[in-house]
Amino acid sequence: MRKLISVLATVFIFASLSTTVAQSKLGFGLKGGINIANQTTTGEGLNVNLENILRFHAGAYLNYFVLDKLAIQPELLVSGKGSKWDDPYINTKDLLTYIDIPLMIRYQPLKLLNIHAGTQFGYLISALQEDLAGGEKVDIKDWYNKADMGIVLGAEANLPYNINLTVRYILGLSEASNDVEYIDPWKNNFFQVSLGYRIKGR
Repeated sequence: MRKLISVLATVFIFASLSTTVAQSKLGFGLKGGINIANQTTTGEGLNVNLENILRFHAGAYLNYFVLDKLAIQPELLVSGKGSKWDDPYINTKDLLTYIDIPLMIRYQPLKLLNIHAGTQFGYLISALQEDLAGGEKVDIKDWYNKADMGIVLGAEANLPYNINLTVRYILGLSEASNDVEYIDPWKNNFFQVSLGYRIKGR
């Protein structure tokens, strides 16, 4: 009986320690901020001029430290992309909204700083084109592919009061547009500046 109690106590202590260690490696929080969005296209050779537009993003993140300074960090964001553009016939904005899922490797050499890189997968939920002359908006969701993919490079400052300040650049890899309207493929690229709140973790 004593042996059984000893074994059960050992298992319980081990399980408790394992849970504590796992929890200490886990972090999550909320974030939001601005996207300085633009697009690129080979159509620039046909007098297409593209400019940055200001969009927004918001969502949540989760990280898990597999090593002391190395973590995996997935996120779920609603994110605005697109561009202001014109050619000899039109002056307009393409306003795109995606559900983005960045999946990154995070390296934290210092308590107050981490750098991260990875891939980002997006799913298009809205696409509007705004005529800057008349202000009219039309649905152009059929002009764009549902899926979007890019590379994420960034750095983050872990500030007091559980605040994070993150700066990233996302380079589009896949063709965001299809051939319904745009002959030349368009890709999404943008800078992202976020403020986050760490609910748990580091």
